Amino acid sequence: STFPSSLNRIYQSLTMMIRDHFEICPAMPSELKAKYKDLRANTSQGIDGSKQYWVDSAKRLGLVDTDSGIFFKDAPPQT
Repeated sequence: STFPSSLNRIYQSLTMMIRDHFEICPAMPSELKAKYKDLRANTSQGIDGSKQYWVDSAKRLGLVDTDSGIFFKDAPPQT
């Protein structure tokens, strides 16, 4: 598996997983794989703003870039 090193690389990591893993994933049920293949066949690539969507969404969740990778800005409370 691959982990993005920065918020700007989330989109790239996701597209790599979609391209290289989903169709061969042994843990994905066959019905879900069929639905995925159907959706993928009917989707356009490179939608404008889609990369920025992932960065903005990560930021809304409280994720930030650090020298050590992506982390939550504020650590969740320990229980």
